[in-house]
Amino acid sequence: MRGRRKTVRISEAEWSIMKVLWDGCETTGRGLTLGEIAAELSGTTGWSSTTIRTLIIRLAEKGAVEIDKSTGVYKYTPRMKKAECVEAEVAAFVARVFDGSECALMEMLARSGKLSAEEKQNVIGILAEL
Repeated sequence: MRGRRKTVRISEAEWSIMKVLWDGCETTGRGLTLGEIAAELSGTTGWSSTTIRTLIIRLAEKGAVEIDKSTGVYKYTPRMKKAECVEAEVAAFVARVFDGSECALMEMLARSGKLSAEEKQNVIGILAEL
């Protein structure tokens, strides 16, 4: 297991912050300020800047966010790729709900009837590649 990155558990509230950082940093090509993050979340969460800062600090302590303190205004950037976090979250979900069976998860999704025809074709294509 040497060289493998530690899995970081991100709470639902922290996911909101990470989504803003992933999207915003990709769009701007730089870290985001607390004000920018708060502005992005203002319409959906109603959180104060203090709450957002607390969540960012927790994420930084977990190693998911980097804080650039080199300028007068702190800038926040994700240290983990979205795909890494999604993969860890799905693995934890599959382990908890489906006793580790990815096949059981896929079967439940396929049989739920909520996949569009295009999504079904995409899944078939992915499986064919494997």
